[in-house]
Amino acid sequence: MRLAIILPVFNDWDSFRKLLVELAPALQNLDCSVEIVAVDDGSSEQPPGSLPLRFPVTRLHILTLTSNMGHQRAIAIGLASLAGRSDIDLVAVMDADGEDRPSDLEKMIQTATANPGFIVVARRAKRTEGVLFRFFYYAYKAVFWLLTDHTIDFGNFCVLPFEYVSNVACRPELWNHFAATVVRARLPLKKLAVARGVRYAGQSKMNFVNLVLHGLGAISVFSEFVFTRILIASLTVLIASVLSILVVIGIRLSTNLAVPGWATNVFGFLVLIGLQAVMLPLSMAFMLLNGRTALQPSPKDFASKFIGDSRLYTAATEAGEIPPIATT
Repeated sequence: MRLAIILPVFNDWDSFRKLLVELAPALQNLDCSVEIVAVDDGSSEQPPGSLPLRFPVTRLHILTLTSNMGHQRAIAIGLASLAGRSDIDLVAVMDADGEDRPSDLEKMIQTATANPGFIVVARRAKRTEGVLFRFFYYAYKAVFWLLTDHTIDFGNFCVLPFEYVSNVACRPELWNHFAATVVRARLPLKKLAVARGVRYAGQSKMNFVNLVLHGLGAISVFSEFVFTRILIASLTVLIASVLSILVVIGIRLSTNLAVPGWATNVFGFLVLIGLQAVMLPLSMAFMLLNGRTALQPSPKDFASKFIGDSRLYTAATEAGEIPPIATT
């Protein structure tokens, strides 16, 4: 079995080295050869001059992007760089900071081997974040379900058959959110409950603002679904406004219950609500249709334009630091 592992890295080379040390013993019981594709997301710190590679890891590519493009786009470029290959059986996506544990990767590979044709995704068995983070996380999941009629309870950590790589890499929405793109593609999933690991070094670069942007990126993948839900809600509000206006007119003309000036104020308020219920879906429709008329760039076709240089490392049979054998 031939396995490729995609690792996005941004100024986290100490954790990356630690992960390389732990990957080899975690995977050595599997009958596989491992190639690592590390996507350097425009780090200000230079990649190490030498790295600890051990069998079954046989090759390591570090692809340095021309600028910082974000975690999700780094994954997209990593997948796109493998899409044209024919010598890979499985592709794993994981973070390099230690929160995705190599021991769990072994279980996921075994599950993928036992369930051919399924993408094995890691669902967190329990969350270790604070109460505030968990509140906003569950609120996000609820909003996501209301707007898209889909649920996402997994992240980037997964193992997918190579036959699905081109499918995913050709989708323009992959630029925004990897997990949501997998759900949107309707690929068969197998969920495996795993615990979150502990960072090897440093602090997480994911703050509240980045988490909000990450959630909005997931919702954007289902823009047509969101538009449909908002259109239905707007039509409901419009119908309710029209009916309420008719009730106000009826009360004003046929009874003496209306307080002077009340009918006019309520009428104007309902008219404003009705106009907003019309304008919101119309503006969204124009934006959506305008986006559909333009050709959306897929990661598979454009990823190579964002790669500045690459370094190739090959593993030694004995313990030691391995310098790159080629730099382009």
